[in-house]
Amino acid sequence: MKTTVHLQLMAAGEIMQYIPPDTIAAIQAKDQHPLFRAYVVGEEGDATPNIVGVGGRVLNWLRASISAMVQKLQFGTKIFHNHAATNEHSGRTIVGELVGKALEYIGGKMRAVAVAYIYPQYREIIADAVSIEAEVDIDPTGRSNEVDAVHLGAITGIAVGDRKYNKPAFASAGLISQLQAFEIQGDDKGGKMSDMTLETIRDFIGLRRLKPSELFSEDSITADPVVRGKIKAEFDMRERLQKEFDTLKSEGTTKVTGLETENKTLKQSITTGKAQSISQAIITERKMPEPKAKFVTLKMPEFKIEGDVFDDAAIKGQLDKFIDKQIDEFGKLETVFNPGKIADKSNEKGSADKGDPDLLVQQ
Repeated sequence: MKTTVHLQLMAAGEIMQYIPPDTIAAIQAKDQHPLFRAYVVGEEGDATPNIVGVGGRVLNWLRASISAMVQKLQFGTKIFHNHAATNEHSGRTIVGELVGKALEYIGGKMRAVAVAYIYPQYREIIADAVSIEAEVDIDPTGRSNEVDAVHLGAITGIAVGDRKYNKPAFASAGLISQLQAFEIQGDDKGGKMSDMTLETIRDFIGLRRLKPSELFSEDSITADPVVRGKIKAEFDMRERLQKEFDTLKSEGTTKVTGLETENKTLKQSITTGKAQSISQAIITERKMPEPKAKFVTLKMPEFKIEGDVFDDAAIKGQLDKFIDKQIDEFGKLETVFNPGKIADKSNEKGSADKGDPDLLVQQ
């Protein structure tokens, strides 16, 4: 029994994902536009391979056998043009090598996919049929004397050829896609590239992990409308944020200035109140006579706190100096209005004299 399945073609761009990036780079170094072909080389189900020395025989390929086939496909395995009478390699035409592989679940069956790099001089050959050349162990399953399970050994080669003259063991085995990589396609006048080519270029750039700066100049990158749009959007956003920041900063500065002024006024009010109270305590402490005490009290509105002073001791220190100055002024006035009278400084700080009881200021 043979299984016939209609296999959908693989998108050309998908081929690249099965080939290691380093392999692509090595091939491109010697072949600028390499040709890659993807083949289904095996599928689960029955197949009728040609067994050397035995002939055609129906073999049952289990899912595990197809999985093993993909594992046994080795990169670098030779791709031959047509089968030979035996699996010997000498004297045969090598048209390429295996560079990629995959295990695909398609149409309800597990299939082994092999990707071949076809050498430049053999690109024109018809090669839509494919078969693997391998060592196999046949294990009867008991289903039928004609159908046996297969255990795959080493894969020694892959043969491709024209399906008209080559019958593959698997009914659906054969070419499913091909891609001439990195080739710009268009009209003779340089028409636009096809979607496939653009996709291939993008795939290649991704596989090589190339940065835009490695491909284009700074002027070319910044001139791109998308990049220019991004830059403008970024600039506009930063400009907007800067304006918002400046507005908030200005509002904040105004509020801070207002609070500082308010705080200063409040402190002055508090210190002025304290100064009045402390001045009276100093007058009492110095035992000033009433005229001097009244004079100092009348002069208190002239007292201004110097610096950011708030504690009582610091205020008292400045008041002592202020009151000494007022007592000195009182003495000078006293000599004017009471000639011959010696200026009385007995109530200056540190003086033990109680002062002259004579009145200069009366109310």
